[in-house]
Amino acid sequence: MSVVAPDLRFYGSANMPTADGTTTGGAVDFTCRVMFNDLASAGTMDYVSSSSSDTAATITVTGRDSTGVIVSETKTLTGTTVVTGSQSFGRLLKGVTGGTTAVGDVAAISHTAVISAHTAQGGAAASSTAGATMILQSGDGASVSIGQIIRITNNTPSGVQNQLRYIVAISSDTVTVNRDWSTVPTSSTTYSVYNGMLFDLSPNQVTKIIRPFYDVAADVTGGSARDFYAKIFAVNNNTTIALTNAQIIKAADPSGLYSASGQLNFALTNSLNDTATVANRKTAPVTGITSFSSGAAPQTVNVPSPQNLPSGAAPNSAGAQGIWLNLHLAAGSVAFNTNFQMQGTGTTI
Repeated sequence: MSVVAPDLRFYGSANMPTADGTTTGGAVDFTCRVMFNDLASAGTMDYVSSSSSDTAATITVTGRDSTGVIVSETKTLTGTTVVTGSQSFGRLLKGVTGGTTAVGDVAAISHTAVISAHTAQGGAAASSTAGATMILQSGDGASVSIGQIIRITNNTPSGVQNQLRYIVAISSDTVTVNRDWSTVPTSSTTYSVYNGMLFDLSPNQVTKIIRPFYDVAADVTGGSARDFYAKIFAVNNNTTIALTNAQIIKAADPSGLYSASGQLNFALTNSLNDTATVANRKTAPVTGITSFSSGAAPQTVNVPSPQNLPSGAAPNSAGAQGIWLNLHLAAGSVAFNTNFQMQGTGTTI
């Protein structure tokens, strides 16, 4: 048995404020997943569940419109039938579920698909050494990204339809998804791929997805540089195998904007399950952490001694590695729309 990509998750902390002036950080929050990706272009969202029973659950999405104004929209789900939104979003900032507790995986997906109604080449269930996979239509691997959502759109084989999964790894046209299939796709299965937010059920139910540094801004030209801090956690949810020689990596910065002037850096807490806070998101953590990384991606920091992400019953409260993110904005920095990727790596058996 091995630690595989779906075992490694990034969760939020107990205090991830959406404004300055309140406590930041604290313990891991397993109901909150952090979001590092975004919409490719401005547009509306659709809302859907993998279960026909979800007819009273709601999803509220908050983001910026194309002019930069923060806007939100709440929709009540109608099971596996897509609910079409009307609010246009240029960037996604936060999603929260409400109403009755969802029975299925629920998602807010971009109305415009990245890939629409293509046919898979096959799939595989999760095993002791690999996560669940799907082989996309030939050439589609080059068009998808980690974090994007797959929705199964036909019922061949029986039971496969309406499943929702997000991509955690890509190898050519084969994608690994966040958890096992309830019914494995075959070469007769059709699918679409979307940007958006998926509130997954397993290994625990996620009810909130948030972008770190929600609604921060640089000072005016001629003013002072501003630094913001947010705390997240990397967790190994494998129930029996530790990830040894573990490292946390800022693996990709597609725009180069974060790396160009050291705008986005991170430090690790010196102990697992750290619960430390700072007074507000403009206050730097100064004790109990490694030095902040700097420079262009990939930035790599070793998990402090004994350099392991231990196993544990998922969600693994025994092995949550705290990560403090630092966003440095020079005065006069202009707004930009980009994303980055955090990854965990190490040795497994």
